[in-house]
Amino acid sequence: MRFLHTTRAVAAVAGLVLLTACTPSVPGPTASGTSATTSTPGPSTTTPGPVTGEVPAGLLAEIVADAASRSGVDASSITVVRGESVTWSDGSLGCPQPGMNYTQALVPGYWVVLDVDGTEYDYRATTRGYFLLCEGGGSPPLGPMDR
Repeated sequence: MRFLHTTRAVAAVAGLVLLTACTPSVPGPTASGTSATTSTPGPSTTTPGPVTGEVPAGLLAEIVADAASRSGVDASSITVVRGESVTWSDGSLGCPQPGMNYTQALVPGYWVVLDVDGTEYDYRATTRGYFLLCEGGGSPPLGPMDR
């Protein structure tokens, strides 16, 4: 009988915890006696900028070195405009080349855009470290990679 009462008590406490977690908080009096309210922001009028900082440092260093080699500038003068984890729609990484065949599977990877003396270099990479410079435009990724 005691086990039954203990089980019911545990179930009651668990139910209260779930209700508390799922119930939206209602503004109430603060220590000063006034009501606290929170404002919900409306639709944003600004678009978020590109994501940076999601590419592993070693891979990013290789990509920056490649851009420096191609452009003839010092790597320290190159700016990372975008460094984002993404999912590519296939093995072309959004940059298919004529006459090439690609795996038709989603490819997790990175999208890196560098500014080299006012010119943008659009790099596509896989999580395994393969990368390419996408020249002549390409298609954007499907979206952010699941984090």
